[in-house]
Amino acid sequence: MSWNYITFLMGWFLAVSTVSTAAELGGGSTPLPTSSPSEDQLIIQAILGENAGDFATSRDTFEKLFALTDNKEYLLREAQDALSEQKDQARSITNLTQWVKRHPADHDQKLYLILAALYIQTHALSEADTIVDTYLTQGNVDAEDLQEFGALKIQLGEYAEELTLLQQAYAQSPSEQTALQIAALYSLKLQQPEKATAILEQHIARDPETSVGTYFKLIEMYAKHSQIGKVLALYKQLYRKDPQKYFLQKIIEISLYQKDTQGLIHFLESTKGNEDLLYGVYKDNRLYAKALTLAQKRYADTHRARWLSEEAILTYEQARDEHHLTPKVLDTMRRLFERGISEGNHESIYLNYYGYTLIEHDMDVAKGVDLVRQALGKDPKNIYYLDSLAWGLYKQGHCRKAATLIRRVVKKEGMSEPEIKDHYKAITACLNHKKH
Repeated sequence: MSWNYITFLMGWFLAVSTVSTAAELGGGSTPLPTSSPSEDQLIIQAILGENAGDFATSRDTFEKLFALTDNKEYLLREAQDALSEQKDQARSITNLTQWVKRHPADHDQKLYLILAALYIQTHALSEADTIVDTYLTQGNVDAEDLQEFGALKIQLGEYAEELTLLQQAYAQSPSEQTALQIAALYSLKLQQPEKATAILEQHIARDPETSVGTYFKLIEMYAKHSQIGKVLALYKQLYRKDPQKYFLQKIIEISLYQKDTQGLIHFLESTKGNEDLLYGVYKDNRLYAKALTLAQKRYADTHRARWLSEEAILTYEQARDEHHLTPKVLDTMRRLFERGISEGNHESIYLNYYGYTLIEHDMDVAKGVDLVRQALGKDPKNIYYLDSLAWGLYKQGHCRKAATLIRRVVKKEGMSEPEIKDHYKAITACLNHKKH
C-alpha cells in the first residue's frame, strides 16, 4: 500500500467526520462500527496519533498494522516514530533486527539507516558501526548510499572512514554536494584546509557551471588564509560566467588593494561593457594615449558631447606632462571644449576646467571667468570652482574680491594644494601692493 493512498484515506476520514457531525447536528444518527478496525481505519488512527505528537499511540497502531499485514513499511514507520519520541528504542531495534534475520536478502537502504540511527540514539555505537559496515559490504552500493551511510560515520566520529566513503561517492557521481561535504570534512574535522580547497578547485575545474555558492565557499577558504590573488582570480572567473556588478566591484577593490593596475587594465580590456570604467583607469594612471583613443571611440559610438570635453582635457594633460604645451595644443583643446559645449555638455566640472585653463594661460580671462561662474551656478559651494574664480578675478585686477574668495578657499581646504597656495600668495601680494 502506498503512502499516497494513505493520504487519500486521511482526506476520506476528514470528510466522513464532517458528514457525521452534520448528521448529528441535524438530529440523525450514524451507526458505529462494531467489528475489528480495518487496515484503513488503523492507518488513519496511526497518522492522527503522529500529527498530535502522540507517538505511543502511533507506534502501537503501526505495530498492529505490521502484525496484520506483515508489511515492512509499517515496521519502518513505527521505528521512525521511535526516533521522534526518543523513547523505548530497544523495541524498534528488536523488530527491525528480527526482520533482517528473516529477510537476509533485503538490502533496503532505509531500513539499515533507521536501525543504525536507533543504535546511535541509544549510544550503542559499535552496533551502529556494524550495521553500517554490513550494508556497505552487501554490494550494489551507489553514491547515494555512500553519502547517507557516510553521514552516520560522522556521528560515530569516524572521520577518516567518512572521507573514504565520500571520495568513493564522488568517484561514482562527482556532484557539487559531495564535493562540498568532502571540503567541509577536511576543513572542520580533519584540519587539512589545503585539501579542502583542492577538492573545490578540482570540482570547479571539472564543472565551471557549478553554483555560485561553491565559488563563494572556495573564496571564503582563500580569504581565510590570505590567498588574495586566488580570490581575485575566482571573482574574475565568476564575472566572465555572469557579469554581475557585484563581481566587478570586488575585482576593482581587490585589484586596487593589491595595486595591480596592469592586471585590472588587462581584465577590463578583455571584457565587454566596461569601456567607461577602463577609460577612468587609463586616465587616473596617465595612460593618455590609450585614454585618448578610447575617448574618441566612445564619442563615435555614443555621440555624447561629454567625450569631446574629455578629449580636450586629455589633450591638455598629455601635453603638460610631456612639457609640450604649445599654442597649437591649446588651440586644439579650446576647439574640442567649444564643440562639447555647442553639442550640449554643460556639466560644471568641464565648464570650470575649461574656464580655468583660459584664465591660467591668459587665453581669454573674461570668458574663463564667465565659464567658472556658470559652473558655480550649478555647484555654489565647490571650493575648487571658487579658487578658479578668485584666480580669474586676480587676473582681471580685482584683488580685493579675489582675496575674499581665496580666504574662503584656504579656510575650508587649507594650503596643501600647491595651486591654492600659489594663488593665495599672489592674491595676498596683490592686495598688499594696492594698499600701499
